[in-house]
Amino acid sequence: MAVPVAGPGLPTPKEVLERLVKAFGETKVGETGYNLAATRCLSEAEKAEARRQGSSLLYGEMLPDGVSKALDLQRLGQALAENSTILELGMGSGTVAMQMFLQCPSVRKVVGVEVVRSRYSIAEAALKRLAQEEPEQWRITDHVAGQKISLEGSGRVLQCHCADFFSLGLDLVRQCNVIFFAVNIPWKLFPKLSQRFTEVKEGCRLFTYHRLDTVWWTEEPCPFHQVEVNVPESDTFSTSWSPQGFRFYVYVCDRSRDASIKVDPRNETFSEWQVMWDEPSKCYFFHNQETESSQWEMPRTAGAWQVHWSEEYEAWFFVHGISGHSQWEAPKCLADLGWSWAYGTSAETQVF
Repeated sequence: MAVPVAGPGLPTPKEVLERLVKAFGETKVGETGYNLAATRCLSEAEKAEARRQGSSLLYGEMLPDGVSKALDLQRLGQALAENSTILELGMGSGTVAMQMFLQCPSVRKVVGVEVVRSRYSIAEAALKRLAQEEPEQWRITDHVAGQKISLEGSGRVLQCHCADFFSLGLDLVRQCNVIFFAVNIPWKLFPKLSQRFTEVKEGCRLFTYHRLDTVWWTEEPCPFHQVEVNVPESDTFSTSWSPQGFRFYVYVCDRSRDASIKVDPRNETFSEWQVMWDEPSKCYFFHNQETESSQWEMPRTAGAWQVHWSEEYEAWFFVHGISGHSQWEAPKCLADLGWSWAYGTSAETQVF
């Protein structure tokens, strides 16, 4: 019987760390905090575009020992047999993609996709640097500056692409043995994401920031089941923003079993909002984890749910924006923000 891993990480092989340092530089491997190289590199144009789209460029990375724990046999390792393929969606600077490539010699191909060009550029430079440092083992192929690059050697390849993974990346899920998806995405993409995940190959393992029961917004059955060792909330992984451990989720695709994740396209639990306490004012405020904005007013949207006022009945009601379903009772995502009192209550009662 395998012994459960205690703590948020496993020791990363020394030779892997040394090669990561060769590729990225000593200061870019194992960075902690929020002011990482892949945050400092952002251009003003990228920041302006993110503001225009209402998205967040907040960034963090898995630490090497956290990645090593994820690759453990009890989590992702069982899917990494000879000639296997790993897909990383939202690879950032590419440190995780390269670590998996260097640490897992049985893997034939690792594909990383990153939409932010300045972050992709760090990965591009790292692949070129490792090829220069170890020319007897690696060579650069299929290189279009700012778009794509491959590092090849001994019949294996690490590919990095600058692209939106909904256009390039998720089309590869049928070929992948492991999907590494340690990024937070806007809730509006959940239906499209879960629909694409229905196509994964049997036995594929998924490492994800999002709990699937909160993002499976489709009528299609979910083929994934959480792996046993990952069920306890204590199963965390070291990251740049939380070296002591952050919660990620590990699943395996097994269509021979009855579905264990509820199909819920009208999910009432997911919320992008976090209720926080402001000590100076002795008041609660609301922080949006997708846009990184905060406000004092109680939000009138959470996930796909919206709060509306009925003039006819002089009461608040709640609408699911995707399906058009409406109801008087507050869904959990809005009830948790304070809307649980609103059933049958007049507009004048609320204090903003």
